[in-house]
Formats: sequence, C-alpha cells, structure tokens
Amino acid sequence: MTFILVNISFVAGVISLVEGGNFLYQLKFNLQDLDVEYFSLAVLSVLIAITYVTSPWAVFLVVALLLLVNASLKNYVNLRKQAKNTFEKIMDLLSKRDPYTHKHSESVGDLTEAIADEMRIPPDQKEDIVSAARVHDIGKLGIPDSVLLKQGELTEEEWETMKEHPVLGADILSGLAIYEDSVDVVRYEHERWDGSGYPEGLEKEDIPLGSRIVAVADVWNALRTKRPYRGPMSEEEAKEEIEEMSGVKLDPEVVDILLEVVEEGRVEVEN
Repeated sequence: MTFILVNISFVAGVISLVEGGNFLYQLKFNLQDLDVEYFSLAVLSVLIAITYVTSPWAVFLVVALLLLVNASLKNYVNLRKQAKNTFEKIMDLLSKRDPYTHKHSESVGDLTEAIADEMRIPPDQKEDIVSAARVHDIGKLGIPDSVLLKQGELTEEEWETMKEHPVLGADILSGLAIYEDSVDVVRYEHERWDGSGYPEGLEKEDIPLGSRIVAVADVWNALRTKRPYRGPMSEEEAKEEIEEMSGVKLDPEVVDILLEVVEEGRVEVEN
C-alpha cells in the first residue's frame, strides 16, 4: 500500500508539472476513479510473492494478469477521451446545421472556465462544469430547423419548442459516466435567479452552481455576438444589460466575477 501511494503521488506530481494541473486533483482522481485497478495491482503483487516461493515459473502467468490490468487502465483512459471527443464531434455536426451554436458553445466553455478559475472552484467540479458548458446546447439537435434556424423572433408556440432543448440535452448525456456530473448543469442552465426560467422554475441556490455559471457565460456571449434579430452589443452595452439582470435573472455573485474577468481582458468574442 505504501508503494502504491508513493507511486501514485509521483505520477500525479509529474502530470501536474507537465500539464499545469492541480496535484491534489490528480491524486484524488487516481485514488477515487481507479481504485479497483490499483487494488488489483496490490493483490497481484502478493500473488507474485506467493507464486515465486511455490513455483517460480508460474510467475509468468501472473505477469500475464498484470498486462491485462495495464490494458484495462489504458482502455479506461481511452474511453474517457473517446466519449468527450465523440460529443465534441457531435457539436461539430451541429455546427454544419447551425454555425452560430457551435461557435457559441466553444466561447461559453472558455468563459465558463475563466469564471470557475476566478471562483477557485475545485478542479474536479470545474472539469464537470466546463464539459457541460461545451455541450450545453447539444439538445438543439432535437429542435426542428423551422424553429432553430428561423430568422427573426420566435412565436409563442415556437418558443415552447425551443425551451425543450435543455431537457433533450440532459437526456442525451444521461447514462454516460463521463458526463454523470454534468447532466444537471445542462438541464438547469436556463433556470433563472428569480424563478422565471425553465424547465422547472428553480430559483436562487436551488439552481446548481454550475448551471448558474454557464447561464452567465451564455448570456454574456449572446449579448456580445450577432443574433438573427439584432446585431452584437458593444462591451459597455452588454455590461449595462447584464448588470440589470444581476440578482433578477442571474446569480449576482457570478455576474460580478464575470465583470472582473471582462475587465482583466480574459474574454475573446467572435462577432
């Protein structure tokens, strides 16, 4: 156990130095998400010792098991990467249907990450929130072109159809371990601080923190980019607009953090 803990610590340390990540996050990920694999290594190490004493040649059989455990670890990591890549490819496909949505999602993801960093949200929670931000509009795949691509304002009936997309997005992501903690962020991203949002009319702290952060990033990007029914707002106009929403539609604390990020020039907007 001592060997495993020391080994995991060294690995987490190297990854943190090379990728600029958080050491404790890497350590926690290894211990929490790969606990079965590491426990298997501990059991196999004892088995090797016993086998060597009784029959040295049989150790080769145990080595085969070690190779299988190694392959299992590689497959787990690859599956996580492939799952995220798959959904990012789906967002790419959505971009061919609706170019604005794809660019918007990328920008909202970047801004969400900047806000989460400023709020010092723990790395594992931040990863879930940013992942949700990058696919928060994936439910629009289920919205008809006549509504999604309409030039001009939507009718009341069309708006009710559009309001289905957060639930559709959450349903698409649900059941996937990689997005397990991102589902509610997507589902409740359009809830509002005063309870006027959808799909459930949640208010204030009842809305998941990740959803509140993505909502602020989403609104800011929408204000600063061209929409079918209006042009992009200037930075000053967008600030005035979002300040009016603070404490009404949007979490005031998150809005304050956003404005700090904007003042620091950490926001890039593609009009």
